[in-house]
Amino acid sequence: MPWTHVLCPTVLKSVGPVEKPTPADGKRFHRKEAYGTKSLPLRFWHATPLHYVPHLLLSGGLLSKARLKAAGLPIRPRPTAVRRDWKLGLADYIHLSPAPVTPLLADKRARGFAHVLIEFDAAVAELPGTGFLKFNTKSWRHREAFLPVAPPEEKAALLHAWRGGKYPSLELLVPGALPLAPYSPGLHAVSETEAAWISAFAAVPGISWFPPIFVTPGHFPPGPAPDLSPHAAYLAACLAVGAVLPPPELPFD
Repeated sequence: MPWTHVLCPTVLKSVGPVEKPTPADGKRFHRKEAYGTKSLPLRFWHATPLHYVPHLLLSGGLLSKARLKAAGLPIRPRPTAVRRDWKLGLADYIHLSPAPVTPLLADKRARGFAHVLIEFDAAVAELPGTGFLKFNTKSWRHREAFLPVAPPEEKAALLHAWRGGKYPSLELLVPGALPLAPYSPGLHAVSETEAAWISAFAAVPGISWFPPIFVTPGHFPPGPAPDLSPHAAYLAACLAVGAVLPPPELPFD
């Protein structure tokens, strides 16, 4: 079994491959199974740029592109995704994947853009208004192919088909907003350096809940080590003023 790390706000510790940690227990360490294969218990995943994580922890959850725009928050969604989602009527949904490694994440890693993975429990698929999308919106399909599938029986059938190898780009759509607590067991980083950068924000006032952070390189496609000097400068600025500042404008798409 592969080994991984669990990083809590001030401590990094090696642990072997068991049950997931609870967000309320930030000081304990658990062995963690490597999720992502179709034979393991289902989890959902959301990839986000590393420099957006502090603001994510400050706000406590994810917002759809439409709600980000309406709230005027300093988070800039991927321009290509914004255009597609508005055109297809999906701008008020948050996109999750049933597997951590996706073509989107592979593209960002290959281009040296630092990203993290947010893990979500399978229970999010039962939230009101959720539905499955058979294809990623980058696919060339008829508009009808991008209608969310919401009936429980049809959702179960799609998951079964996904486990059998069909619909490899299957996505879960969550309407509006998705809080980290109680649905996220933690964040996943590709390296100890990136995980330690996130952990340092525990010293910044305003973040009321800090999740466990896992170093799980096996959940990430290969890619060059990103330049984290802008991230270090941003962390220093936040620590200096004692607040989470608007994220730096870094390329990520």
